[in-house]
Amino acid sequence: MKKWLTLAVAFVMLFGLMSVAGAQTQFGLEPMESRQTLRVGYFAGSAHAAPFYIAEQLGFFDELNVDVEYEPFTNGPAMMEANNSWDIATAGAAGDLVGMLGYDLICIGVADYETNMGLFVRPDSALLSGDPEAWKGTTWLYPTGTNAQMILGGELDKLGLAFSDIQSVNMDIASALTAFKGGQGDGIAVWNAIACSAEDAGFVRVDDAGTLDITVFNGFMATPDALANKRDLVKLGWEVYYLTWQWCNESEENMQKATDLYLESCDNEGIICDEATAERVMSYYACPSISEVEKLMTEASPDDQGLYTKRELLQAEKDLLVTMDFLIGVGKYSNDDREKILDNGMMDASIAQECMEDLNAQGVQYQ
Repeated sequence: MKKWLTLAVAFVMLFGLMSVAGAQTQFGLEPMESRQTLRVGYFAGSAHAAPFYIAEQLGFFDELNVDVEYEPFTNGPAMMEANNSWDIATAGAAGDLVGMLGYDLICIGVADYETNMGLFVRPDSALLSGDPEAWKGTTWLYPTGTNAQMILGGELDKLGLAFSDIQSVNMDIASALTAFKGGQGDGIAVWNAIACSAEDAGFVRVDDAGTLDITVFNGFMATPDALANKRDLVKLGWEVYYLTWQWCNESEENMQKATDLYLESCDNEGIICDEATAERVMSYYACPSISEVEKLMTEASPDDQGLYTKRELLQAEKDLLVTMDFLIGVGKYSNDDREKILDNGMMDASIAQECMEDLNAQGVQYQ
């Protein structure tokens, strides 16, 4: 009797282990063999960070034997400076450049092409006339050295003006909106939920990245340590990120869940947002599909500026250089910095290529 009981218990345990090992995960990905912790630099209020939170809240990471720890930030440069606290993160090009040049961080994918980065003025502002003379001497509140400055620069260029014609005050975007509401400044340059909040407060959108047709690149970043010591975990995080956004777009129900979770993440991080704003932010989000990311990270052609002749450039590198070349123009970086990024291969296609091989081998369906 004891022998049969022992065999029965052993059979149940074996069956249970087989069931766990063979369990079908959300996307058909293979779980990590042992429990792992993925540290994510989380750009609070940004749609391009949302897939991490959505995947974690819906259990997509948990079923893959992965715990997620978040380190929240409200701007890219600060995120890059604190890179010892995270393994992977998403941020705008200006932040990516800080990470690459200051900390040898590597871009392994494209997170977003941001169009909702706008310039806002008061409804009675003379700036709405489009008269360049009205813009001279005005004060603008925005985070300098970021893509927001590039968008403001695009508007000034359109008007035949330069930054020397205006006054710039360096503020993070939330503080800029608060100060603007309080009567400071003549205009603000802000993005994502804060841009929508500016409209909701009655301020008028003069222009944005979309209408100015300026490429605003957002990169998927990884630390050298994570790539060296947690490569399989980084790859799994990469795959879940893009597959989660694919899942969001599969139905209206999924997108509503995603929007609700984005709003929840904003509440968690103290970002002013409501349901209507969350829906607008998510509608702006332009995350490439996995197939598109592969092309951006592998297809190459000569440098559009004709400055780099050692090799052809990846399309993702060219998109990053839109911000880089602007910042060189305003004196933040030099052409030597440009060469360093390209010479050192800080836009690395290998993770995208390995992930594609893994997805194909596992029969995972992707777009």
